Amino acid sequence: MKRVLGSILAVGSLVGGAAVAFPACVHDDSTMFILDALAQPTGSTSGQCSYTSDPTQPYLPQGIVDFALRQEYVATFLVGNQMVPEVNPTQLMTETSFINIQGAVVRVTKSDGTPVTSFTRLVGATIPPSTGSTPGYGPVSVLILDPTTILSDNDVITNIESAAIPGPSVVRFVTYTKFFGQTLGGKSVESNEFEFPVDVCSGCLIGFSNGPDHPAPNCVPTAGTTTTVTAPCLAGQDSIVPCGGVCGIIPICAANDAFDGGP
Repeated sequence: MKRVLGSILAVGSLVGGAAVAFPACVHDDSTMFILDALAQPTGSTSGQCSYTSDPTQPYLPQGIVDFALRQEYVATFLVGNQMVPEVNPTQLMTETSFINIQGAVVRVTKSDGTPVTSFTRLVGATIPPSTGSTPGYGPVSVLILDPTTILSDNDVITNIESAAIPGPSVVRFVTYTKFFGQTLGGKSVESNEFEFPVDVCSGCLIGFSNGPDHPAPNCVPTAGTTTTVTAPCLAGQDSIVPCGGVCGIIPICAANDAFDGGP
């Protein structure tokens, strides 16, 4: 287990190294704002999450990441632009009200408010200006929890080491994300700081089939079952993963699959 954790921490160090310093912008969350953290789209068969700019699409009040399947959390936020277009169609003018997002400032605390870390990550996205009284929107994805941050909490390590059988135990982090960028006219803008809690568990997002001929948890389908379940586009984050493709990583489950000659 120490070897595994060491490898994860090494990866986390590389991820953390991608964080860079960036000059602060003038606070202006009336121009650019974060509306919601978006839920994963359903029905994807390409393994890619495809989000839209529709402000009525499903959103998440909180996130969850299963450390047995995934060691980071990437959030996709719906970012709005309330700037009014400046182009006069009767004159030769360029539109300067688009916002180019350049990065995000992320800080993370424990559930009791104790600071854990903060970092800046570069991202690239363009948010169109408003149409009439309706803001322009665009989805923007950014890493808000990395392996190093997750493993900085001893309770997480305890959960991982004791998760021979997946349980409901979770450790909560609270993330705060703020985007910054510039309009095409050169004005620096900064969004509101969006609070988004993320729970970390081990094995809690695996959907076990639990065939009755084997001790639970197991990935043996019940006789006569023909239901096909589509895996989420971000396996191990927010949505249940069918156990068929991942059950081998949970030792007790793999043993039960082989019990009494099972598949």
